[in-house]
Amino acid sequence: MIWHILKRELFDHINSLRFALTTFIMIALMVTNAIVHLQKYADQIQAYSKNVTVSTNKLKAQTRLYRLVQRGPGELYKRPSALSFIANGGDAFLPKLVIDDDSWTAGDVKSIATVGYPETKQKSKNLRPPGVPLDWVFIITYLFSFIPILFSFDALSGEREHGTLRLCLANPISRSLIVVSKFLGILIALVLPFTFAFLLNITILSTSPWIQFAPADWARLGLVFLIACCYAGIFIAVGLMVSARLERRMSLVVLLLIWVIVVVFMPLTLGTLAVKWSTPIQTVHQFRATKREFINNTRTENSRKWSQMKRNIDRNIAQKDELLPMLRFKMEWVNFDRNIREDLNREYLMAQIKQVQQARFVCRLSPAATVQYTLESMAATGLNRHRQFVENVQLYTKRFRQFIVEIDSTDAESLHLIGIPEGMSNKPITPEQIPIFEDKLTLRDSFNSALVDMLLLVLFAGVSLSGACLFFLRADV
Repeated sequence: MIWHILKRELFDHINSLRFALTTFIMIALMVTNAIVHLQKYADQIQAYSKNVTVSTNKLKAQTRLYRLVQRGPGELYKRPSALSFIANGGDAFLPKLVIDDDSWTAGDVKSIATVGYPETKQKSKNLRPPGVPLDWVFIITYLFSFIPILFSFDALSGEREHGTLRLCLANPISRSLIVVSKFLGILIALVLPFTFAFLLNITILSTSPWIQFAPADWARLGLVFLIACCYAGIFIAVGLMVSARLERRMSLVVLLLIWVIVVVFMPLTLGTLAVKWSTPIQTVHQFRATKREFINNTRTENSRKWSQMKRNIDRNIAQKDELLPMLRFKMEWVNFDRNIREDLNREYLMAQIKQVQQARFVCRLSPAATVQYTLESMAATGLNRHRQFVENVQLYTKRFRQFIVEIDSTDAESLHLIGIPEGMSNKPITPEQIPIFEDKLTLRDSFNSALVDMLLLVLFAGVSLSGACLFFLRADV
């Protein structure tokens, strides 16, 4: 009996005007998305390749260890994601991480490179993409929540008004199976045009020489497809839940109100409210002022000690043993300054990320926000991707500095005082020895960052479908 109901539901949906319009809209949006992304991604990858080449050439041009310490690894760029057509993720305003160029000189003491974190270009505390980019997040978030409402608002109330529901219940079939049959019928009717548009989009993108999908990318695309189906299932179940208790017209009104609140209002409002009620953090200008004051005070104190040490040493004595205390102090000064600046930068970055995470935690009450964060993780864009990029940079910076220490330790004539020119090896190094930064992201990293959101979507779908069954069990037919 369940297969009979399922086939009837699917046949009715496929032969409806709603199905034809859904197919047309999905194909039009997916084709537009692919065409726009082809040109956009080509420009991004060309700019990325050019910037990386320039930065790498500058790094390999350094032949002295001290120049590597003073300059650092240079600018480190985040690789554009080949799947950014799925989710923009706010990458337009999330910065690349660079080496801080806030250098200083105090007499013959010069600072060394530190890791800095540029500010974002957007004031949004929820890190939502500026405007409404035509990516898969937009298509799935809005279409896969609105169209299920149009298919399900009269699935039960319409048959109840026409009397066919009572006739169906006269057969030996439970109400739960009727709900499940209608749920699957609507879901399949939505998945069919989405699958065709999905494959058409990927086919168009595959024609570009700039986009080469790796096996991990195909796995991500498969997970995105399942996530979209789960998200659509949530609103199908909600539509059946409302349709089970209300009449046809009232059901449509209530579902449209639910859609506006859950999909439009909550993601835009909850994040702002969460930030407003959370513990405030320093603004960028306040942070810079605090950092500058702290560093200047430290530098003034060390400058005073440095001048005193120089006065206490006889200018006529130039023995290395006599100068070692001054050189060690000089080394400790520049390294302490670097560590302090990096700690301050890291603490401020973590405070910003924590605030955004708090806003997103509240926004997850809306399935629309949850599916956005999930797709961003799968597409390797957005906040989670940026955090992983920062972690990659920190690991590389540690490896880069360890390389300098190891090379310096092989020179018996060096004083092994890293950070000052007099205390480091003067032997030239070859460009091939210098470690180069590679921005990589594995499928496991993306899956782990999206796991909680995926489980939350499954929970939403399960609760909604259970609610639809319960409402229909208690409904009068």
